Amino acid sequence: MLLVVSTLLTLVVLPLLMLVWLMQRSTGLIGWSLKAIAVGSYVMATYYFGAWQMLSYGARSLLLGLLAAAALVGAWRMRGQPLWNPPSGWSLLWSVFGGLVLLISTWMLVGVYQAHRVPAPPVDLHAPLRGGGPFHIVSGGSHSLMNPHLKVTAPGLHAWRGQRWALDIVELYPSGNRARGLYPTDLERYAIFGEPVYAPCAGRVAATEDGLPDLVPPATDTTNKAGNYVMLRCGPEAYVLLAHLQQGSVAVAPGDTVAVGARLGAIGNSGNTSEPHLHLHVQRAAGNRTLLDADPRPLTINGRFLVRNDLLEASTP
Repeated sequence: MLLVVSTLLTLVVLPLLMLVWLMQRSTGLIGWSLKAIAVGSYVMATYYFGAWQMLSYGARSLLLGLLAAAALVGAWRMRGQPLWNPPSGWSLLWSVFGGLVLLISTWMLVGVYQAHRVPAPPVDLHAPLRGGGPFHIVSGGSHSLMNPHLKVTAPGLHAWRGQRWALDIVELYPSGNRARGLYPTDLERYAIFGEPVYAPCAGRVAATEDGLPDLVPPATDTTNKAGNYVMLRCGPEAYVLLAHLQQGSVAVAPGDTVAVGARLGAIGNSGNTSEPHLHLHVQRAAGNRTLLDADPRPLTINGRFLVRNDLLEASTP
């Protein structure tokens, strides 16, 4: 319920209130222009950072259209206003509010920019999904605003550091959302549930798990964080983990040699996951104390460094 409320608040309620505010008159043209910059920055931060897979990916473009319309209405209503009037009373409070909005939005946009920086040297993989789609990146990038996996850099989470540069991937329906409903408990309502997963690299199977149950959202298994998984050794320091697979779907065993595109399993909802998705990351070795207890490596897919709200092209058979 909290996830649903926060989604509606961040993607619908707050942006619309900002746009309504932009259409209101200010005490002067300079004041309104500064307000327009603050609102525009907030909308752009929401465009890049928002969890659009919850509602519809296409709503991102709709939000930009509404911003343009609100700016035109606001500019029209400011016709004939003086260039500058010193704010006072309520207008002064709104000016302070606008400054705070601009400050927070700028910080978020800097995070979005930093999220696109490619750490070197990345491991280039093929897409692990084919057909269907489009596939949407829920978490990815070089900043914690866009990729919560970066929290493992904290000292207390060192044993899970292998997932630092991980991607979380869902599939979108034609409507642009990843499920039928905001947060359904029926796993079949998620577009990606049961989608086949294919080897993104040639290598040898290092480890697998196949017997853990698929959980009903929002239940999670914090003990077996990866759930059902396949770990491939695709190079001397390139261990690729594909996690949260469907119970009973894993089609390979430790020691098997696989080629690019070999079927590994299917998307499930096992492990420490809030809903069906594919978790993908690369680490330098197999884990010791935990599966993820190894140094992380950044990754690209088909040469692209993917960040939150990017779309991933499926591989071809």
